[in-house]
Amino acid sequence: MRMKLPPIAAIRAFEAAARHQSFTKAADELGMTQAAVSYQIRLLEERIGTPLFTREPRQVTLTETGRRLSPKVTEALDLLGSAFAEVAEKATLELAISVLPTVASAWLVPRLSSFQAANPNIKIRLHTSNEMVDFIRDDIDLVVRSGGGNWPGNDVFLLFPMVYAPVCTPEFRDRHRLANPADLLTVRRFGSANWWRRWLTEAGVKNLDDGNDVGLMLGVQAMDVAVTLLGQGVAMVVTTFFAEELKSGRLVQPFSHVVEDGRGYFLVYPEARRRSRKVQLFRDWIIAEAAATRSAPAVPAQ
Repeated sequence: MRMKLPPIAAIRAFEAAARHQSFTKAADELGMTQAAVSYQIRLLEERIGTPLFTREPRQVTLTETGRRLSPKVTEALDLLGSAFAEVAEKATLELAISVLPTVASAWLVPRLSSFQAANPNIKIRLHTSNEMVDFIRDDIDLVVRSGGGNWPGNDVFLLFPMVYAPVCTPEFRDRHRLANPADLLTVRRFGSANWWRRWLTEAGVKNLDDGNDVGLMLGVQAMDVAVTLLGQGVAMVVTTFFAEELKSGRLVQPFSHVVEDGRGYFLVYPEARRRSRKVQLFRDWIIAEAAATRSAPAVPAQ
C-alpha cells in the first residue's frame, strides 16, 4: 500500500527551507511566517519519524535524511507544477526565456522569427540577464547561460564552445599598424581583462603588466562591439556571435590566434520540464540553429 502523503503545505515548506537552508527565506518565498514554516516542518518530521534539519541558534542545516529527501521533493514538486501547467495551457502558450544579453541581441533575436513562424501559437517572453535564475521563483522556462555546463537537476545542452579573439575595424587596424599581437598593448581595448590576459599570453606577448589595462569594461560583448565599430578600439569577443560583421568586412580579426577555454554557452532547463511540449519545440529548434551556425565557414583572420 502507498504511504499516505503528508500535507502539501508541509512538503512545500520543507522544499523551500531545504533549498534556501533557511526557515526565514522559505517563509518569505511562501508568504508565511517563520513560525508557520517551522511548524509545518515539525509536522513533517513527526510524520516520518526522523529530524530533517539540525536547528542551531542562527541557522538550520539538513540532516543526512533531509539531504537525501530534498532533491527528490524538489523534483516531485517540479513535476506537479509542470503537469498542472500543461493542463492549463491555452491556445496561445507563453515561453519565458532568459538569455545572456549578447547571445540575445547578436544571435538569438534575429533568428526568432523562424521559430515563431513555425509555432505561431507560442508567444515568446524574452528576458536578458547574466545571472543564473531560480526556475521556481523567477517563472522562467529555460535559459541560455555560459559556463562549464554543470547545473545539477537540469537538462543541459551545449550550443557553442567559448572561443574568443580580438576584433576591430579594418580602418583601425591599418591606422594603428597592428602587425604583431604586442601592438595591441598600445591601443584602447574593450572586454574582459581575464580574456585579454589569456589571449595575449597565449599569443606570446611579454610584459603584460606594462600595458595591460583594458580601456573600457562594459560587461556586454555587444556593447563592446558597438564602440569598436565606431573605430574607438579593439574588442575581445566570442567571434561566433559577430559572424555577420566579420563576413561583411565591417570587423576584422587582425590575428589568427583564438582562445578555446573549455567552457561554452548552454541551453538549460529543469529536468521536470523536459515533457513540456513548448520546451521540447524550442529545444529542438535552438539546437538545430546553433548547429547550423557552428557549421558555417569561419571567416579567416585579416
